[in-house]
Amino acid sequence: MLNLNRIIALSLLAFSSAYGYLSYTYNLLPFERFLAVKPNTMPIGLSIAGIICSIAILIQPTDSNEIIEGDGTVNRADGEYLKNPHNFNWGQGVGLLILAFIYSISLRELGFILCTSAFLFLGGFFLGDRRYILLITISISASVIFWYLVEKVLSIYLRPWPIWIF
Repeated sequence: MLNLNRIIALSLLAFSSAYGYLSYTYNLLPFERFLAVKPNTMPIGLSIAGIICSIAILIQPTDSNEIIEGDGTVNRADGEYLKNPHNFNWGQGVGLLILAFIYSISLRELGFILCTSAFLFLGGFFLGDRRYILLITISISASVIFWYLVEKVLSIYLRPWPIWIF
């Protein structure tokens, strides 16, 4: 039986297969052929992971006689929540979109660490998490660790602090 999960799994399988094919046939530059990690390594891995996940969803047995009970929220397995737009949290979604837009505009001026920490903290706040100490700790540590990996390991410059400090 074709339900919502299987339709999404089929579309993920088609997308992952095409993405894997395109990343595998990507023409490398001459100096990239002998690198340990090539530019198409991550896309190939992502496509393989997508193919495995979609096949795992497709081969799962479904019981058509199963009675699904619920209150119409997202945790229902039959997709009934998709039929009623009143079940969506539109305020949270629009708030996160506005927050992402503000993040993208202010990233250059405020610096990566400050802007990303504020984005992660406010995003968690918009989603309803009220453990402020945990939000602050995770947002600052995640942005510093990610900045360190991009700046020092990958050697890609990201301005860490606001433009008026340095």
